[in-house]
Amino acid sequence: MTTNTTQLTVVQFRKHKVAYTVAAVVALAGMFYFIFKDDGSVSLTWFFLAAGTLLSAYCTWNVFSNAVVLELNPNGIKYKRYFYSWNRLLSYAIREEEDEGGSFNYLVLNLKNAKVPLEIQLDWINDQKSVIDNMAIFTKAFQIEFEGC
Repeated sequence: MTTNTTQLTVVQFRKHKVAYTVAAVVALAGMFYFIFKDDGSVSLTWFFLAAGTLLSAYCTWNVFSNAVVLELNPNGIKYKRYFYSWNRLLSYAIREEEDEGGSFNYLVLNLKNAKVPLEIQLDWINDQKSVIDNMAIFTKAFQIEFEGC
């Protein structure tokens, strides 16, 4: 199998940062509330100052360290901390599920020697449409079958 991977570039997909940003802002707001509250409870103020600072630092660290969820590159697919080379991928599909809570989109990867397909929920990724478009580009270059929606 010959592939033209010279034109393929690394494409990274990040997850939404809204929840962590809100948590960091709430922690900081709570911290400042107890600092500027004038009721005489100094020990409680220091406790919330320390807790708010730690929570804000954790949320900020989590946003930057775990932001990239999915990466497509000429060598394969990196999902979270796992790597799947293109030659392990038999086929892929896009699945849409309708539920009473809304619609959910999945990228389904059928891998060699895997008992069940790998399902990646796309709803937590910033640019879902771009995942589908870029996946088509990479799988076309490696002649991988698309099983449809």
